[in-house]
Parts: sequence; structure tokens; C-alpha cells
Amino acid sequence: MLILLSILLARFGRYLFERIDARRMSRQQLEATDLSIQADIPYIADGTAEHLLDIYRPRSGAEDMPVIVNIHGGGLFASYKTVNTNFNYEWARMGYAVVSLSYRRIPDTTLIHQIADVMAALRFISEHRKQYGLNLDSCYLTGDSAGALLALFALALEGSKHLQQLFGIHACGIRFRAAALISIMLDTRRKDLLSFLRNVVSAREEKGKSYLPYIFDPSAMVGETQLPPLYLVTSAEDIIRKDTLKLDSILTAAGVEHRLHDFPKGKQTKLGHVFSVLYPQLPESRQVYAEIHSFFQSH
Repeated sequence: MLILLSILLARFGRYLFERIDARRMSRQQLEATDLSIQADIPYIADGTAEHLLDIYRPRSGAEDMPVIVNIHGGGLFASYKTVNTNFNYEWARMGYAVVSLSYRRIPDTTLIHQIADVMAALRFISEHRKQYGLNLDSCYLTGDSAGALLALFALALEGSKHLQQLFGIHACGIRFRAAALISIMLDTRRKDLLSFLRNVVSAREEKGKSYLPYIFDPSAMVGETQLPPLYLVTSAEDIIRKDTLKLDSILTAAGVEHRLHDFPKGKQTKLGHVFSVLYPQLPESRQVYAEIHSFFQSH
């Protein structure tokens, strides 16, 4: 009964999330005549929208421009890559080739399969780098909210053969020079409005699997892998601010190079969850982009 209720809540939550995002994006300018966009490239050829990616570039950019791979948020249960369209526009205009990917959503799948989707997309990017003109010698990873959690899984797996064996997932072959995790949704055993995830983040048939301790406590991966330098950002008005602060403490204890920017309450505009992704034109959002760009360029 609890599982059925969780499935219904996830589907209803998806409906609400996507309606809110559609309303927000309809109010924002989506002009992109200065950009080149290759849309809906299948990284798994199964005909589903969840297994597609887009590539954004400035039309006048150099062939060897650095690459950003972006993983969108949505609580693990909502949204597609297009929810981060404006975010990706901004990075392309800053001189990056941006690869934006979708993945399957809970409750239609479980977290282990979402991780597998992300790693499959990364392997596709690695294997087709020449075909799409991607300079993976300067490659960075970004993710927001649930996308930041999936980014952390991808980085941890890439940095540990032991974790690859436990998860049964192969490495992607990309050496990310650094990553930015925006308002990460770190905990999967939640006790807030997303507490229904506790019942659908894994399936009954996964009971006893070797990777489950990390599904239930992703922060445990930090001490068992080699992570690249990380930029973390949250804000006083972020509804899951504590997740980023928790990761900051864990990274500090593990000696992982990172930087945290914890914004205070906004003076003119509320700086809510993933504000820099949702509203790229805010002054604070411009500051986040400048700081991430500087962080990336220094690595």
C-alpha cells in the first residue's frame, strides 16, 4: 500500500513540477539565434525521450572549446533535459559546448537505472567525441538538485573500480577536470515533502544488492573514490540547503578540494532552490556562473 501511494505521489509531483516549469519558461525569453543546437540525439537507440541528449554551441565558437555535461534536476521523478534550456544557453554563450541529457524517472524506474542511464550517456559522449566535435580534454560536469546527486554518483563511479564492480556499471572514460553541484539533493531517505522517495528509490527485487548502501546513503561514496575538485552552491532560502552543507562537511573531512558558496537571503529577490538554473538573469545567478567559470578555468 505504501509503495502504491508513493507511486501516485511521484506521478502527481511530476505533473505539478512540469506545469510549474512550463509556466516559468513560457515567461522567459528563449531566443537562441546566436547558438547552434543539435537536439534529440539518442544515446540509447530505444526510441524513448528519456534516452536523448542535446548539444549547444555558440555559432562562432572555436572547434576545441571546453565541454560542459549537464544533468537536470526534478527530484528524480520529474522533468526532461529541456527544463535546463536557459541554463544551457548561458553556458554556450560563455564559450562552452554544452551536452544536456535526459534520463528515466522514478517511479517508472529506480535510482540504480537512472545512474546507469547517466553513465550510458557519458560513454556515448566519450565514444562519439570526434563525430560531434567534443574536446573532452577540457570537460566539466554540472548538475542541479537531483541532477547534482546523479552527477555525484557518476563522478564517484568514474573514480573507483570497486564502486563500478558493486554497481555493475562500467566507467565512461571521461576525466572530468572539475564539477559544479548546484543545490544538491544528497539524501534519498528523506523526511520532508519528498519522503515518498524512500519507498520507490529502489525496488523489492533489489533487496540485498551490493550497491544498496550507497543508494540509501550516497555520501558514503566520498571516502571510497577519487573525486575531482567540486564547486558547491546553495542559499539560505534553498528548501534543501542542509544537503549541500552536509556534503561540504563530508568533503572537508575527506580532504576533497572544493569550494562552497552559501548565499544569504536575497535582498531584492528570493534565492530559492536552484535559483541560478531557474532564473539565469538574476545578479546572484550571474555571480554563480562567473564563479563556476573561474573555478573550471583554474582546473
